[in-house]
Amino acid sequence: MNLVLAIDTASTDFALALALDGNVAASLTRDGAQDHSRLLLAAIDELLGAHRSELSAVVAVRGPGSYAGLRVGLATAQGLALAAGVPIRGIGTMEAVAAASGLRDFTAIHPAGRGEFAVQDFRDGQSAAPLRVAAEDELRGAPNLAGEGAGALGGLEVTPEARCRAALQALLPTLATASDDGVEAIYLREPNITTPRRPAGAQAS
Repeated sequence: MNLVLAIDTASTDFALALALDGNVAASLTRDGAQDHSRLLLAAIDELLGAHRSELSAVVAVRGPGSYAGLRVGLATAQGLALAAGVPIRGIGTMEAVAAASGLRDFTAIHPAGRGEFAVQDFRDGQSAAPLRVAAEDELRGAPNLAGEGAGALGGLEVTPEARCRAALQALLPTLATASDDGVEAIYLREPNITTPRRPAGAQAS
């Protein structure tokens, strides 16, 4: 049995998909509610059931997307692959959107918070420009949008589950070839991290 798991935590709702002998056989979506770390492993156990020991490869969506979600998803994917001694492959969120949409010439979008979206243009099914940030008002009514949130802007909505299934299907042919590519997160912007404020009257060490 050839069993491949895909993990997509680029959104608030995370998604999993499972391929059996080269065909995507099952998938699910769960509301992460900003707590991917608590819910993800339980959902994986639910999807794999008694077949977890038969896992033969892992696929992970690398971003851009939720900073915390991507960290948890990629760490989980890498941990599963390492524990099982199986290959792992990664795919960008925008490439997964392209695979799910079936479009050739379009603009992929993904929520980036603060009323903004990650945006990337595709031509003939391939990325044709670097990632950029655009406000919702800039995108509303723009032609040939696809991705999460695109439906509300007049484009083609791509759900996390559809994106995850497409990511899995797109990477299945690559699993038979050796690869030393790392599965690193793709971030649209650096996370906003601040250091704790020193209490009043505290002395510097």
